[in-house]
Amino acid sequence: MRRILVAVALMVGAVALTPGSPAQALYQCPQNYMCLHTWYADQAHTVWRGSFSINCEGTSLRLGQQNGYLVYSQQPCNGGPPIED
Repeated sequence: MRRILVAVALMVGAVALTPGSPAQALYQCPQNYMCLHTWYADQAHTVWRGSFSINCEGTSLRLGQQNGYLVYSQQPCNGGPPIED
């Protein structure tokens, strides 16, 4: 029993000390908006890596990898002009 506790303690310590990758915060999608987060592999935004979208019904979809150069855009669900950041 003591060996098991020591092994568990070592595993927990190893996981706690392992550096994680930095998290990239997502923009909040306002109510009654469609929002799109798009990641690119390069600064010129020519190589798509992944995306995270939220539609007007609140359904979200993740595709590809969410890291790299982020472009965020949102558009009102009532058909107004898109807003890009």
